[in-house]
Amino acid sequence: MIENEKAAEKADEKAAGEKTLSAWVKRQNAGLWFGLCFLAFSVLFFRLSFDLPYQSRLGAGPGMYPRWLSGIAIGVALLYIWQSCTVQVFRVGDSFPGRRALYNVAEIFFSCLVFLMLLNSVGFIVAGSLLLFITFARHYRVWLAVALSIGITLVCYLVFKVCFSVPLP
Repeated sequence: MIENEKAAEKADEKAAGEKTLSAWVKRQNAGLWFGLCFLAFSVLFFRLSFDLPYQSRLGAGPGMYPRWLSGIAIGVALLYIWQSCTVQVFRVGDSFPGRRALYNVAEIFFSCLVFLMLLNSVGFIVAGSLLLFITFARHYRVWLAVALSIGITLVCYLVFKVCFSVPLP
């Protein structure tokens, strides 16, 4: 057991001593980088909100809501940056999913891409059924995946087309 601990310590020292770009990225504070990007985004929208009038003849103008919202977002970003540097530090290397979870994300992305490519040509029911089948095929028996994908798509179609009168392709 002591040998395993020593091997783990050596592996940590080796990873800390690596000079590669991926090792550098994995050591970075993910919260700090996200907070800085969110702060830049908020400052950009705060600046753009000054292009819209703050008041109109009827009261609040089209610039009031984005100005206040982006101002509050700047405050939230600064608070998040402070928290991610002091209270809850997590590294980029700790926030990536494992191999199986990454495969699941890729599967969902691929099925959504297929849905978007087929939607206008074959319609909502066929494209939606295919999207759900790709998602369900690994987790259920084939006949159950087919039944679930068609059933859920038909229910969604009926709800949006009949109940809400939303035009679907």
